[in-house]
Amino acid sequence: MACAVLAVGGFSPAQAELVSPDNEAIRYVGRFTEDYRFAWTGAEIETLFRGTSIAADFQVVAAPPAGLTVGVDGVPHFLKLAPGLETYALAEGLDPNQVHRISIVKRSEGSRGTVRFYGFELPDGGELMRPDSPDRRILFIGDSITCGYGNEAVDPKEGNTVENENGYMSYALIAARELDADAMLVCWSGRGMYRNRSQKNDQVGTLPQLFDQTLPFDSEIQWDHSQFVPDVIVINLGTNDSAELNGAKPPLPQDGFVETYTTFLKRLRDMAPNAALVLSIGPMNSGSVAEWLPGIAEKFENTSALVYSKFQGKEDIGGHWHPSVVKDQKMARQLVQVIEASTGWTSEGD
Repeated sequence: MACAVLAVGGFSPAQAELVSPDNEAIRYVGRFTEDYRFAWTGAEIETLFRGTSIAADFQVVAAPPAGLTVGVDGVPHFLKLAPGLETYALAEGLDPNQVHRISIVKRSEGSRGTVRFYGFELPDGGELMRPDSPDRRILFIGDSITCGYGNEAVDPKEGNTVENENGYMSYALIAARELDADAMLVCWSGRGMYRNRSQKNDQVGTLPQLFDQTLPFDSEIQWDHSQFVPDVIVINLGTNDSAELNGAKPPLPQDGFVETYTTFLKRLRDMAPNAALVLSIGPMNSGSVAEWLPGIAEKFENTSALVYSKFQGKEDIGGHWHPSVVKDQKMARQLVQVIEASTGWTSEGD
């Protein structure tokens, strides 16, 4: 059994070997630059290995700190990355004769930590092997709810932090794991489809405008969509669009929202013509968007509208009245049912 140890520095096994990030045994899921920078929630680095230990070299190159979920043989642990280039021990005391799996997932959102991966470090005699890739792919486009904003907070008044924002346990990644699918998340707190939550420049940096970026803060590096053609596209936007900030903003205009949404869906259809589309909203304030989604969905084939159920109790509520992990699990179940109905897929639990 794996004995995972997470720590900053201190990894210096005899004759440790650095395995370059371009090694073919390493599998990347999500958006990475050519020099292996990543920032969007859910970006994943995965490999199989033999060895008594494994470490990784990371540098937070922008907006530190960053949060990762490191899974060793299926057991997840939280790893907080500090500024600077560091070697992080990920697992020690392992059986060298067994094949172990390690998965590293970005759990803090794009505005919290752009990270560069420099490779794995293995002890003498260690080796990497490439894991199999799932046959299914899901693209998620959303706001703070999709990012897992404050979902581990213990009080609704608690703000979002690297420690309590667990994108690994967002409804999106829970559903993807249940369906054994690779997932790509493009999500950012406060952003919307037609307009953002903030009063100032609320139509600058919406999700459709950010969608082509490999990194959230870098508009120069454009993502090659042919690298990830999804079978399912899930959108959860409209909560921030609906915000009126106690009358400081006018009500969301239906025509503008519907037109923007429809134009974006046409673009996604061109990118992935065979993908099933799920247009979702909730469980926070959704204004009139929940009423508009079915009409938008009717314009496209193989498209469903999903309104997540409201909060049922305190256990459903995380930081700043966002979904807790408990609620994320309930939302994932609703989403899985819709995806199964749209695709004919079955989940691991079925």
